[in-house]
Amino acid sequence: MWVDFHWHARDWQEARKETITRSLALVEAAGGTAIAAMPNTKPPLLTLKTCREYLRLAPPSPIQFYVHIGLTADLEQVRRAVEATRQEPRIIGMKAYFGPSTNDLSLLETRQQHQVLETLAAEGYEGVLVGHFESPRYLRDDLFDPQNPITWSTHCRPEEAEWESFQDIITIAQEVKLKAKIHVAHVSVPEVADYIQSYRGPLRLSCGVTPHHLFLDNNYLRRPDGLWYKCNPPLRSPATRQDLFQCLEQGKIPIIESDHAPHCEQDKQGSKAASGCSAGLVWPYLISHLQSFFSAAQVHNLVFQNAVNLYSLNLEPRKATVDWEALREIQKQYAHNPFEGIFR
Repeated sequence: MWVDFHWHARDWQEARKETITRSLALVEAAGGTAIAAMPNTKPPLLTLKTCREYLRLAPPSPIQFYVHIGLTADLEQVRRAVEATRQEPRIIGMKAYFGPSTNDLSLLETRQQHQVLETLAAEGYEGVLVGHFESPRYLRDDLFDPQNPITWSTHCRPEEAEWESFQDIITIAQEVKLKAKIHVAHVSVPEVADYIQSYRGPLRLSCGVTPHHLFLDNNYLRRPDGLWYKCNPPLRSPATRQDLFQCLEQGKIPIIESDHAPHCEQDKQGSKAASGCSAGLVWPYLISHLQSFFSAAQVHNLVFQNAVNLYSLNLEPRKATVDWEALREIQKQYAHNPFEGIFR
């Protein structure tokens, strides 16, 4: 009944955090149809060979498993990545990190960003380009206080970082006449959603929002387990969260995506506490909750059809119900559930 094309299945050197096998078991129990992994694995998914090796880790499953290939400042790697998407249909898109995030694949300099987008345009890439937007000009990660985790939201990664990064990339994309579909991952500020909804230029724009940015605000960072709510981009103020949900209600945000990014306890400690949460645990509870605000057709579009259309996939919802017993057993394997007790 749902798909999630923003999923960190980790594995390999980070199997202690998450694996493809457990991801697929979780999705099957939770009634999902497909997931697509992000490329900031260790090692990262940067070549056709590595992507195929990663895909081969998936056990037999009724869940469709896809990947994104990552982009670097190496323009030959960018060209090979375009070719990889044409040779392997399970590579359904590309990911560019226009801001620093977990397992750094960042493209932070304007020159790098321009060259990469110019290369994609020259290569005729017309598929999905997922972007992580946080301008380093506004980031002050050095101000993070692990004893007061809300500083990650209030001091380190302000809302302006996302908006300014988005504006920078849109300007470059228009200059180079990029044909790719630019998808803003985990949009966290309403200005970006407003811009995309009203945009009438030559670019193809989309955005997705996570359950945690929709339903959790940065006050969760004040809790005793506040470090577990540290993520990129951060949880925002209550007012911004409310505005973001209003954007969803108004049809300005077409896709809900989890950004499932589990960590184990040792990774969530101290000044270098990792960013990310196990948001993929929420799916069946989230869908039930959404039915209080949206029609069945609207929910279907938000959690399935719009994402399938964005990626031009021939995919039908899996005919399955939630296996609540299996789901509860899998949930116990995760160190933290960010939505525990929130959706009843």
